[in-house]
Amino acid sequence: MIYDTPIDILQLPDTVGTPMQGKLQPVFSAFCGEKEVYHNRYWESVQAGSRIDILVEMPLHREADAGMFARYKDHIYSIEQAQFGKDSDGLPVTILSLKRAEGEYDTAGI
Repeated sequence: MIYDTPIDILQLPDTVGTPMQGKLQPVFSAFCGEKEVYHNRYWESVQAGSRIDILVEMPLHREADAGMFARYKDHIYSIEQAQFGKDSDGLPVTILSLKRAEGEYDTAGI
């Protein structure tokens, strides 16, 4: 996979509950590649009460967890799931399932 798109992983400080109450803090920046969200995975997430809009893969195992946020292509996404595995060459990767946050998250003062 070609990692050619920048992504910023963000989190809220422990003292606030929503991005509108505080500013998202950067954790790290990396490059990633977008993967296909197939219809089975999309509808399984909808049935589980969630939604997966974008799936991205980053090289190496990264400190990203569900509940954090990602700035990807000028939009803010919540991280629904972080998976750690290996790519086709046996190198470690982190795969993030991202859900597009509501419009007000894009103006949260990052």
